[in-house]
Formats: sequence, structure tokens, C-alpha cells
Amino acid sequence: MSLPGTILHAILIISIIFVLPLNAEKTPANSADLDNSTDTMVSETTQASPGLSPPNILTPDLSLSDLEIVEQVRGGEKIVGSVIITNKGPVSASRISMDILLVQENPDGNISVWLGSRGTDKMPPGTKGRINFSFELPPGIRDGEYYICINILGHESELFTSDNTITSERPVTISDNARWRGETPDLCMTIDSVSTSETSAGSPLTIAYTIKNKNRAVAGSCRILFLLSPDKAGLSSGYHLREERVFKIYPDMNEQRMLTELVPDHIPPGSYRLIGVIDYTGMIQETDKTDNLFVFPEKIEISGPLNWLSESYTDQVAGMLFLKTNKYREHLGLSPLSFDNDLRKLAAWHTADMIQRGYFSHYTPEGTDPTGRAELMGYPVTRTMEDGRTRTGIAENIIRIASGHTVGKAYTGFVDPTTPESVADVMMTEWINSPEHNKNLINPTIEEIGVDVRYDGEFFYATQNFF
Repeated sequence: MSLPGTILHAILIISIIFVLPLNAEKTPANSADLDNSTDTMVSETTQASPGLSPPNILTPDLSLSDLEIVEQVRGGEKIVGSVIITNKGPVSASRISMDILLVQENPDGNISVWLGSRGTDKMPPGTKGRINFSFELPPGIRDGEYYICINILGHESELFTSDNTITSERPVTISDNARWRGETPDLCMTIDSVSTSETSAGSPLTIAYTIKNKNRAVAGSCRILFLLSPDKAGLSSGYHLREERVFKIYPDMNEQRMLTELVPDHIPPGSYRLIGVIDYTGMIQETDKTDNLFVFPEKIEISGPLNWLSESYTDQVAGMLFLKTNKYREHLGLSPLSFDNDLRKLAAWHTADMIQRGYFSHYTPEGTDPTGRAELMGYPVTRTMEDGRTRTGIAENIIRIASGHTVGKAYTGFVDPTTPESVADVMMTEWINSPEHNKNLINPTIEEIGVDVRYDGEFFYATQNFF
């Protein structure tokens, strides 16, 4: 089904095993007609009010000790060493990640270069073992003395974290590293804004940031790391959020960018600092690396994943839909879409209205379509494209599914309600395999997207708005 203008609008309906006749006036909870979908599975436990569990005094206690490193590394050689990891707590630790860094002390600020990570899924209580590591020298590292700093983090919060970080007692001397043949820029970055200061594990976080080169030198590619740290320790302590690639450094660079990423689902609840580090792997030699790290001034409060009926849970599904839409477009050679908060509000308004007033359509009961709803909210609905043509209208995909065994147009099987990605995968599968919905997903003239997902105690509703 299409509407006037350049935008296609389509309704996706998932049918189930039990189907009522087309003239059915009322849909029982476990049935569906062409405007309703699937039976649902709701238990008493899932109806509980969302909230965090009380703090558990039984926690893991990860520690690092007995760090051993080589004293000297020459160009072409690897940095090798080992460290002992112990879980001294009464319960297991899970999703453990250990970051290894080179740190050079400097009067103007320490220089930190990430070498790599090691990890394991689980560490039972009382476990102790020595972990070996070996890393190539980054090409942008200058000769000199560097300390090895290692930090370990797990999924669970810990009561005692003072021994989660260890630094070598003596430095390793790096000499005769590969001669740098390129120019030496002076890189730095700033985090300009974040979409929210209160979020939850698994929810999307949008970051606006700026990449700068303070001189006129040029260089090749490097990588930026964003992480969430419980303190300002920078690279030595934090949960990796996102890595971004910079393909070229040019003179007097001042490039603004934006990204959206899901907060790691294994991050413990608490207050975190958002940190960005440009060239965190040391690929480029610079005139000054002491200002490569930026700490966003406002703390971000992160709560744990909540009940799958909660807004926190449905936000995770919405974040998955956004990321999977962009991965699908990139797979087809199309530009990724920017996440627009106003479009998200538009999608949220429609999703909530469908639930509250009991309909499932692109048109409200008053007959207002997506473009009309956008105009009522003051959102622009016309844009002049680069080729001079005018794009008019807001495109929209909607879907409604329930948990449990589902029979759909493209997917037949079990929808796991406890896993946000499972819900998002079924939605994406149905949209991609519906020609009209797929046209919206892969429309090359679309630049922005807003996504909202809600659960009404029976069905998951999702709305995508495009512009």
C-alpha cells in the first residue's frame, strides 16, 4: 500500500495459528485477524513492577598480581609478559575482560596506548591462574620507557576494586622501533553531547563528538575508542562502548561526527564517565599525544537491565532495530541512517496511541497519516536533496508481534521474550521480506530514522519513521 508523494507506507501483519474470519468484530486474546497478530505468553512473574534487585553482598572479587614483563623491546620484537588473575570472592565472575596498556609518564599528562584485551566467560570462586600475553609494537610509539598497566572487569559489581588494576614496578624500554616515515599531526577530540545522562544496560546512547588536528600535518587512518569508566582513569579502567575508524587525518581538521551505540548489556549499574580516546592503538606518531583523551564532564547513570515488559527492555529492542537496519543498508552498499530523536518521539507517539486507543494502522482514527502527524509535531516534512529534487513526506514501518510460537509471512517459530535481539530479529525478518517495508529500509533518499518499541502486556509494537 502506498500513499501520495514519494514515500511508501505499509502495514505488516503477522498471522498466527488461530485466524478469525475477515468480518470478526472482536479479537480474543489468543487470536488475530488481518489487523491483529499472534497469541502471547504472559506469566505472573512478568507482570511485576519493573525495578532493580536489592544489592547482593555476595559478589566476585577479581584481583591482579605478580605482573611479569620483559625489560627491553626492540623494533620488530613483541611485548610479552604474564599476570596472575584470582577470583577471591564467594561467587563466580562472568564476562571477564582484561585490557593491557602501555603508559608513558609525562609532565603534561600521561600517554596511554591500548595494546589489546584478553577475556573469558566465567571464573568460579577461588580460581587462580597465570595469563600470558604478547603484542606487536604499535607503529606510532616513540622510543622510550613505558609502564605496563592492566585492568580487569567482570559483569558483576564488586565490593572491592582496589586490586583490579596493576602497573609494572619497572618500565619496559622500547628502542629501535620502526622509523616513522609519515608526517606528525597533533590529534585531539572532544565529546560535545550525549543523548541522555540516565540510561540502562542494553539501551542506545547517542554521542556527538569532534575530531581535531591542531597542525597542518596529514596522516592515514587511526581508531577512536569510546568507553564507560567508573572513574576518570581513562583507558586503564572501563567498559568498551564503541570503536570508530578515522580513515584520513587532514590539515587543521575539525570534523563533527555522531554515533549511536548500545550500552553494554553486561555493565553493572552505577555512575560512569564517558571517555573518548583518539588513536588509542598508537597507529600514528604525533607531536603531542598527551591530549588524545577526553572525559565528558557529566556523569552517566546506568541502571541494570529491567523486566522485559519495561521501557528499558523495549528500548533495547528499539536500539537493536536501529543497528540492524544500518547493518542491512551497509551490506547493500547504502549509507547508514542517523538516529533522530524527534523522529523517535514521532514514532513513540504513534506506538503509544495505537496501544491506548486499540488500533493498528498508519492512520489514526481521525485519518491522520505519518506526514500529518509530523506536521502536527512541527517536524519538517520537506527536504531539498543534492540533485535538486524535493523529498516530501515521512515514511513508516509498523509491526506487532507477541512472544511464543508465531506463524508469520517470513518467520515461523518461537519468539524468545527474554532476549531483545530475538524480538528485533523477527521484526527485521518480516520487514525485509515484505516488499513495501523493504523499500523503506533501503530507500537511498532517506537519511534519518527514529524507532520506538513498546509492550502492552500482550503484544510488542514497533514503529520506524524515516525522513
